[in-house]
Amino acid sequence: MPIGESAADVPNGAQAAMLAQTGRSAMTQDEYQAAWNELERELVKFLEVFEDIHENLRLGDVKDSQARLVGAVGATFRRFEKEFVPLAPPEEFKDRHERICAAATEFGKSCNLFMAPPNRDWTLAFLYSRRAFCSGLYQLYELRELMPLADAHFLSVGAAAPRTTDRPAGSAPAGFTQHPRDDSRSDYTLYIPEDYAPGAPMPLVVALHGGYGQGSEYIWTWIRPARSRRWALLAPKSWGNTWEMTLRSSDARSVLAMIDEVARDYPIDRSRIYLSGLSDGGIFTYILGLEHHERFRGIAPVAGALHMAADPMLREGRGKDTPIFVIHGVHDFIFPVAFTRQTNELLSAIGYNLKYEELPEWGHAFPYSINEKLVAPWFEALPPKSG
Repeated sequence: MPIGESAADVPNGAQAAMLAQTGRSAMTQDEYQAAWNELERELVKFLEVFEDIHENLRLGDVKDSQARLVGAVGATFRRFEKEFVPLAPPEEFKDRHERICAAATEFGKSCNLFMAPPNRDWTLAFLYSRRAFCSGLYQLYELRELMPLADAHFLSVGAAAPRTTDRPAGSAPAGFTQHPRDDSRSDYTLYIPEDYAPGAPMPLVVALHGGYGQGSEYIWTWIRPARSRRWALLAPKSWGNTWEMTLRSSDARSVLAMIDEVARDYPIDRSRIYLSGLSDGGIFTYILGLEHHERFRGIAPVAGALHMAADPMLREGRGKDTPIFVIHGVHDFIFPVAFTRQTNELLSAIGYNLKYEELPEWGHAFPYSINEKLVAPWFEALPPKSG
């Protein structure tokens, strides 16, 4: 159901002025900028709340999450459709008006899908909601230099934004790029800091999505720490609905081919390539990270589990010197925390270089703050890989 209006949603002065302009001749720059600024504030508030809901979502508490969203967002998207979309901006603002409307429309669609009745079909509605949400994020990101609040949202607190710089002709593009699959690898999404220099090597984070996920969506859980630290960010898509949990898998060959391709086109510091993944991506982080431990400076499975495919590698001590940071929630309803505790005891007992962080309030969801505040600082603290 769509989010409804309440008494708290009565237009304020700026909104009333915006409504009064609807259907009239072109607004002045100042009038339109005031309307733009107000919409930006509301959209950023929506992003902050919705991302936190995504990170702390539990299937048994969907109604509570929906109520929280209603309380935070109110009639933002109804007002957007009624008051902002019909505005007549100055000629020089028409392009940006169309672009912000496209982004906000996707966010509104995402919001309404999330509000579907929490029955057995809600998970499917959530997947579509997530898809629309990320579509809106890509469109909003392209407007970041016109929207200081949104620009700051895509950064860690206190970090400076990377700005596009002049590079030699023929340099590979910066920002987000989408790479369709070919015969040697699956598709992937890549983020390169906008101010990268061809001669300055960058660390690379390889971020693996969960089951039935998409790299193009999971990458957003990493954008703040990567953009703030000037790290390259690679988010692969598995060949199938999830990762192939075997040794010498097609997914392993695919991800390694992606890394080599990115390192061919960009100045990647091969001594600082990090691997992390969520849920099924966490499982595959163990497998890929141990099987090809020489490729990675450190690995960080989040809300994952140690698969039986790793058994022969553990018996031979493969990857024993590779630092591993395991993160798991006490309320994980997919992979019970008791199993992870046993796994960590085993790995530590046989000599693996392990750190474990158990999150008492977390379950099994998107790790925005976890990647930013736990995984990224741990990666950063590791010295470059020798040899």
